[in-house]
Amino acid sequence: MVASEVSNDLSLSNKVLFRGVPENSSAEDVSALLQKFGPLECLCYEKGRGNGSAEFLFCGSAESAEEESMRSSLVLAGQPVQVVRGAPRWEGSTDTGAFQQAFVKPIQSSEPLDVVIVRGQSSSAGIGMVAELAKTKTTTLVIWDRHHRPRDEVKVAALKKKTFTEVFSEQEPDKAVMEKAGEFFSVGAPKCALVHMAEEKLKTEAQLQTPLSRVNDLMDSCRHNHLETIGNFNAFKIYKPWVHANRACTFVLIPPKLCYEWDDDLATCTTGSRRIVRSDPLRLPDGSGWTLGLQLTHSAASVNAALASATVTSVVLADDATKHQLAGRCLELSMPVFSSWVKGE
Repeated sequence: MVASEVSNDLSLSNKVLFRGVPENSSAEDVSALLQKFGPLECLCYEKGRGNGSAEFLFCGSAESAEEESMRSSLVLAGQPVQVVRGAPRWEGSTDTGAFQQAFVKPIQSSEPLDVVIVRGQSSSAGIGMVAELAKTKTTTLVIWDRHHRPRDEVKVAALKKKTFTEVFSEQEPDKAVMEKAGEFFSVGAPKCALVHMAEEKLKTEAQLQTPLSRVNDLMDSCRHNHLETIGNFNAFKIYKPWVHANRACTFVLIPPKLCYEWDDDLATCTTGSRRIVRSDPLRLPDGSGWTLGLQLTHSAASVNAALASATVTSVVLADDATKHQLAGRCLELSMPVFSSWVKGE
């Protein structure tokens, strides 16, 4: 995947990855080169490999080394050495190899999509993804769900709750968004997507002490989480006509807590986001109606937003054969791992 340096405000890492070291250079040579930018805590390099990693004592030193490399001014034995920062230890990470990722992100395509509908739970990653899509001048329609807590929000307590008396009348806002999306047209084949934002703040068994002896609390957690499964069903049911009419791709942004196919947590195991993606429910005989899952691996919202928006754009712009190959799968959103980055992948 094409990559570029991630903006400085995303990095809090003292680790750097490097490649392009001459074969005859020793660890002492590499250490001397990097220590121009600050003291090192450790260096991992084997002579002849041409690549390795190092950790500085200060994050600023890692940033300076990367900036020097970007200017092509970092040279060892007449050969340029490329340096990028390693991904920091993000909070909530479910990927044990996250710290081995190169801190780069895919370039957002300059070609805008026609229409993207974003619906589901309001989250920092979702809001950031919408902003990234808007930068490319993609027509983006958004309808958020948000949990209101009157005990914590005084203004919310004064709001009047709407009561739905008719069956499925709560789907009217989504239907209005779908109708609005039908007003936008483009030249050539449509380039459209539906993105459902899954609930991030799921209740888990681990949050309860002795959960098996607190049956009522455990079942309350299950009921709370099951609303997310219903939300997925609603997204596919309501937007099915629009997805089929525009040969759109459907994406489900899945939180880190749902990273396993079959969760062993009693409170989240019934949440069906990943299983719904696997069923690929909107596929038509002509092969369109592709559904993909975007699996988050940590809680760094700005990074997740950049990765999600770039993935949505690249998949929608891909050919049908690529979409067929990816449909029904959950794609893990992560930066290039060290072994891939050193090969230039």
